[in-house]
Amino acid sequence: MRHGAWFVSVVVAGVALGVTLPPLSVSAAAAGEEVIKARINFMEDEIGDHWKVLANFAKNGNGTLQDVEKNALALAVLAKKIPGHFAKNTGRGDFPDHVTRALPAIWKDWPGFEQQVKQFADGSIKLASMAKAGDKDAVVKMIGPSGSYNRTEIGCAECHEKFRGPRVKK
Repeated sequence: MRHGAWFVSVVVAGVALGVTLPPLSVSAAAAGEEVIKARINFMEDEIGDHWKVLANFAKNGNGTLQDVEKNALALAVLAKKIPGHFAKNTGRGDFPDHVTRALPAIWKDWPGFEQQVKQFADGSIKLASMAKAGDKDAVVKMIGPSGSYNRTEIGCAECHEKFRGPRVKK
């Protein structure tokens, strides 16, 4: 029992001296990396899948205006979920640049970030309305004939320019 008492006193002393902080930091980092992975999956898979339909319509003429309407409305709904994927301390500065492209500007200008997200949602609704009205030329112009989200009038580019850093390889 004497050995057990010694072990307990070492653990208690270690806790008092903060020896347990590295495991907590590792745990917090792992949790942050999970948030980042979920954010990337959300943006690439959920939002990206709907964007691909729009891009394919604008660039290649594939699909219908009904497809555009449906996917634009889905983007408007998904846009409202974007801020929830940007927990504090999950951007560059807290994580290496190759792990996340989220810039600290997001949290320094949270109202501006939310405004950009709202612009994306509103732009998606506007696009859906144009598609429903049958205005193919206006739809293609708003999506952008190249199909690139960096050249669209929906609101992707403005947010990415201000709040997303360049891709960095490890």
